[in-house]
Amino acid sequence: MERWSINESARIYNIDNWGADLFSINKKGNICVHPSPNSKHSIDMRVLVDDLIKRKIKPPILLRFMNILEGRIASINRVFRNAIQENSYPAKYQTFYPVKVNQQRQVVEAIARFGKKYEIGLEVGSKPELVAAISISTGNGLPIICNGYKDTDFIETILYASKIGYDITIVVEKLFELEKIMGLVEKTGIKPKLGIRVKLSSKGTGKWATSGGEDAKFGLRISELIAAIEILKEHSLLDSLGLLHFHIGSQITKIDKIKNALIEGTRIYVEMKKLGVNLRYLDIGGGLGVDYDGSKSSYFSSVNYSVDEYANDVIYQIKNICDEAGVDCPNIISESGRATVAHYSVLVTNVLDTNTQHLVPEFESMIDQQEKLSPTVRKLVDIYQSLDRHSLREDYHDTIQLIQEAVSLFNLGYLNLNDRAVAELICSKIIRKINGIVEKMKPIPDELQNFQLSLRQTYFANFSLFQSVPDSWAIDQLFPIVPIQRLNQKPDVIASIADITCDSDGEVTSFVGENGRTKSLPIHKIRSGEDYYIGFFLIGAYQEILGDMHNLFGDTNAVHITFNKKTGYMIDTVINGDACWESLKYVQYKGPEILKRVREHLEKAVSQRKVSIEECSHFIELLDRTLLGYTYLGE
Repeated sequence: MERWSINESARIYNIDNWGADLFSINKKGNICVHPSPNSKHSIDMRVLVDDLIKRKIKPPILLRFMNILEGRIASINRVFRNAIQENSYPAKYQTFYPVKVNQQRQVVEAIARFGKKYEIGLEVGSKPELVAAISISTGNGLPIICNGYKDTDFIETILYASKIGYDITIVVEKLFELEKIMGLVEKTGIKPKLGIRVKLSSKGTGKWATSGGEDAKFGLRISELIAAIEILKEHSLLDSLGLLHFHIGSQITKIDKIKNALIEGTRIYVEMKKLGVNLRYLDIGGGLGVDYDGSKSSYFSSVNYSVDEYANDVIYQIKNICDEAGVDCPNIISESGRATVAHYSVLVTNVLDTNTQHLVPEFESMIDQQEKLSPTVRKLVDIYQSLDRHSLREDYHDTIQLIQEAVSLFNLGYLNLNDRAVAELICSKIIRKINGIVEKMKPIPDELQNFQLSLRQTYFANFSLFQSVPDSWAIDQLFPIVPIQRLNQKPDVIASIADITCDSDGEVTSFVGENGRTKSLPIHKIRSGEDYYIGFFLIGAYQEILGDMHNLFGDTNAVHITFNKKTGYMIDTVINGDACWESLKYVQYKGPEILKRVREHLEKAVSQRKVSIEECSHFIELLDRTLLGYTYLGE
């Protein structure tokens, strides 16, 4: 076996750059998870998965590392606290978690628990999210900010919740909302806490740039902002307006875009203060990005700044403008959901099979019978046998031309099926032989740099891309994908990762590599009888809630894990994935009705002697077992 080190694996998967010092490779060649950056304590993920399987928790398994979640909350608050101290900022900072990023109850409860000492709040954008936030806030006293469009019931619920003691701010997104609010305030006599979202001309970058700018969906234009102030004055409610909010998009990749928005947003804050509006909070929205590919660039799967730089720029820009204008600095709120939850969640699943040609006839026996092969195929054999580095370009070009010629001859009826099979196999052998030569060449000729893609195999993994990593399909989002074992061995295959849905889009063909995005994943040949697992990393934000039920593949098993110095880890919570009957229930099928209908049909077949009683019973048992079982594949 060729010598290979874990450092080389860390390099080709770029772990050190996207992992935020939370993931490493141990001497066994297994991926490890650390409770905090560079901690000496860790969990061996391969050992963990083996232990979970012993507990009858089958892959795919969503692993939620709760210490990482706690650490991310602490880290964001720490860098803001440091920035406040360094800049002598006279007000405070507060994190609000946008519930839409991951609404799972156990996750939001954990965020509330970990963030309580930082006075964390919850941001919601719908009636269901409001109800969930009220539930979480009960007994914890978490403040709530309500964004998004609101109807009468939504607003009235907020007003009465405020009256009985909940700390809820209504953010006005449109002028017509303000009219509704004024009407309900007059009707109920309840004085609200209000915020206004302003529509900035500044825009973000990447997939969500349209959240900002003149054409943004949400927010009041400056003329509407002035009108809103006048409306509030008329209703003697101007003192209820305490918060100014803006948001220019998620995953902002460039720090200069953030600075532009901060400058514009703070200028608006200053001018509103001069107009007599008693603003106390400036909510700068979300946008703090995650470096998914580790490139530290402005590519949309990366960011060209650190969390520290982000916090320092926020504090400095706001203080500088307020001091210059002689206006009190606001308390600052940010809604950094992605940066809070992305790192803590990893999906681990097993590789089921590959499309390797281990069942095709022996290559050598084919070329030994050259006299039986067509002239086109014999030419390919000659190329394979004579190939060397001196004829590399010419042989590569001839191979491509000859395989195309073989397909054309087959379609015209001049080449039989056996010859076409041999042509495909020889072409594959030639490409592999060229690759062996090219890997040792420096520099690699331009026309040979992309040919390796033809070597890419398809590895089939036990998951649904549409359920577990939907952004990979929907917006071409990159997520780090890494084998969790054998990383002390050189990967000998390049592959794509296909899921088990029947959709051809259910395949990952873009990966995080050492030099950014790459079209294949270095991976190992699967040994006979081997359980081989891959991990999808940084999927804690949006993926769990955006996942759909393509082919009725449901939620995966999820396990909450905390670090334990004595035993390495402790399982806090196990959440069973959807059984087949649960997935069917989403689309209005009921398990008992299915069994009843099929049983009635089978009894008729038994009475007509088409099947035996034993066959009937066995089929019902199989159907019942399927309904109760996991939607994903077993043994």
